[in-house]
Amino acid sequence: MKICIIGGGCSGWWAAGYLEKFLPDVKITLIESDTIPTIGVGESTLPQLGYFFEELGIPESDWMDKTDAIKKYGNIKQGWEHKDAPEFTFTFWYNDNKVFDNWVQDYFAGKKTRDDVNKDLYDSSAWRASAYHFDAVESIGIVKDRCKNVEHIIDTITELPPGYDLYLDCTGFKQLFVKDKTRLPLPEGHMVDRVWVMPWELDWEDEEKECNFTKTIARDAGWQFIINLQERAGIGYVFSSKFQSDRDALIYYKKMTEGRIPYGAFPCTPTRQPRLIKWDPHYLANPWSDNVVALGLSGGMIDPLEANVLYTTVYGIQTLVKCLNRGYGPRAYNKAMSKVHYENSDFILHHYMLSNRTDTPFWEYYSKFDVRETLWKNYKKRTNKQTNLFVDAIWATLGLYYDEFTFYE
Repeated sequence: MKICIIGGGCSGWWAAGYLEKFLPDVKITLIESDTIPTIGVGESTLPQLGYFFEELGIPESDWMDKTDAIKKYGNIKQGWEHKDAPEFTFTFWYNDNKVFDNWVQDYFAGKKTRDDVNKDLYDSSAWRASAYHFDAVESIGIVKDRCKNVEHIIDTITELPPGYDLYLDCTGFKQLFVKDKTRLPLPEGHMVDRVWVMPWELDWEDEEKECNFTKTIARDAGWQFIINLQERAGIGYVFSSKFQSDRDALIYYKKMTEGRIPYGAFPCTPTRQPRLIKWDPHYLANPWSDNVVALGLSGGMIDPLEANVLYTTVYGIQTLVKCLNRGYGPRAYNKAMSKVHYENSDFILHHYMLSNRTDTPFWEYYSKFDVRETLWKNYKKRTNKQTNLFVDAIWATLGLYYDEFTFYE
């Protein structure tokens, strides 16, 4: 079998490394352009990323420092329930033996506060108890250097080269070679479609205690992220173009980062400027169509909340290899990808729709939705931590954060 990967970002080289290891009889060619830059999305990750590198045989010691990485123990949320609400921390605890159902009774009785849930239920030594903040662009070279049998071609192509059995479209938002661009209908509510982002010098005085947590702060027309690495911080403002113009969002972004020092802004070094990334929220109904598979951003992107972008890339690569090894085709692959995208969509929407904010038009829009019942339906049905992207424990934490137990039983 001959597979051609088109695009050399995270999705391209991660796929090349994984295919080389787990499909050793396949001939792999990777074609990438030297004139098209890599988007390099993703600094905050889910725990699955570390296990992906373990599968590739790359230990932490080989990539942590090279990617400016630090351990991530969870997510600090601020301003989602109310504009001036205090911070609340989500960690990677698990609901083994339904421990939450016992714990929450003490919460109802006033014996526990919501901040006690992590102290009582989080186990740092448990299964997938931590994730990472890292430089996604730097990770490309680490996997690339491990590829020994991948034919690497530098070229900017406009047509699929002949002679291959399968093509992997890793061209990102451009989706240059996707054969079926039919989109599955998204539930109403996916409004964010832009991000202003750039790297900044670390502010250790303010952030040292929180450096191992992704910070997500609800803002006027979306939300802000602060992701600390070893040497810098990635800060972005994710917003909806329907509620705020690009120009106004940039002014807002500069205000929220006022007083910070741009990373690398030293004498004789050009000052960096914020970068605007745009997308149309969607995912493909048939990312594998005919002999082309869309991987990573080529398969669609909904919302970067909850560090899902790199995860869906990893999941797409792993699922493709499983399908090829087991003789499964597009139908099985597309069904699996649709499931994970739907679950991702569902969890993200609950963040916005459970909010009690109505202080801006953006949050007023979300106030019309009622997802109190589906919150706890998800808690009940997503009990298998091996097969669910967002397992029951994180749904419980979401309910606890918003203090929403109307349909909890």
